[in-house]
Amino acid sequence: MRRIKFRLTSGSSAAAGKLMQDGISSTQLLQMLLQREKLLYQNYPLSLAQGEGMIGWKDRNRECAWLCTATRRLGLDSDSTSLAVSIFDRVVTSVRIPSKYVNCVAVGSLSIAKKLLEDHEEDAPVFLNRLRTEYSSQELKRMEIKILEVLQWDANLPHLYRIVECLLSELGASFLMPSIKKHLEFLLCDSVLTSNFRWSVLAICTVSLLVEATNKHWQHPISALARACKISMSEINRCRTKVSSLWSRHMLPMPSTFHLLADLDDQDSDLDSDSMHTYNRSSILPAPSSDAPEYITSPAPRALQPTPC
Repeated sequence: MRRIKFRLTSGSSAAAGKLMQDGISSTQLLQMLLQREKLLYQNYPLSLAQGEGMIGWKDRNRECAWLCTATRRLGLDSDSTSLAVSIFDRVVTSVRIPSKYVNCVAVGSLSIAKKLLEDHEEDAPVFLNRLRTEYSSQELKRMEIKILEVLQWDANLPHLYRIVECLLSELGASFLMPSIKKHLEFLLCDSVLTSNFRWSVLAICTVSLLVEATNKHWQHPISALARACKISMSEINRCRTKVSSLWSRHMLPMPSTFHLLADLDDQDSDLDSDSMHTYNRSSILPAPSSDAPEYITSPAPRALQPTPC
């Protein structure tokens, strides 16, 4: 069986083609992402506003599963999913959001991510119809503006998929990216991990487990990446245990060399069936219970129409 060799590169390999933006190598892009992450994500663990009727972590996880399902339905790339989750998380941990508006925030986050990362454009009514939602174009536009206000009109956030992609490019192993799509989706949908570890930590843990599964000499390249990212190995090891446990609970096998080199037919299969859900129109907005600003108060949500994916 072929053994995959991992090496640190200058970041200018052909495998980084998708990462190259206006002549920026994967090394440069990785450093930009890390600097921006350091600026934006200083306080961990993340928390949500408390109070009756406010969004909880279960709501957050359900919406992230919905985002993964929605992007597959629309045929969008995985980096759109990851950016949408990053935008969604940034909003829900920054302002107070009643649970009845949570899906509207998710739809707005996905729309913004799609506009930033996808080449093709489509009118809002077409986008909403393909999502099978009942929101109007005006409601979507208002929600996008509210989200951008929370983000201070800068939605190009660091996210898990892009950092993993950069790290694999640094190892000369970008071809492995499609094999861990489902693994990354389950990470995005687990608030225990996303609220306690930065995207860069989760990314290095993912890459380390991938390298370990394909090459027994994994410590050296991962230690080098950790030093470059200024992340301690103790934090990485603590996160690795939790990530591995998550994948085991969902019966996701660690990719072997054979699996990584084979064509996988089930890469586009859906997440757990609980990613589809309904909403109660009769939810009542509770009185504020904290000093956090409350931006997300309109438009009123409308019930989704659950359909098989």
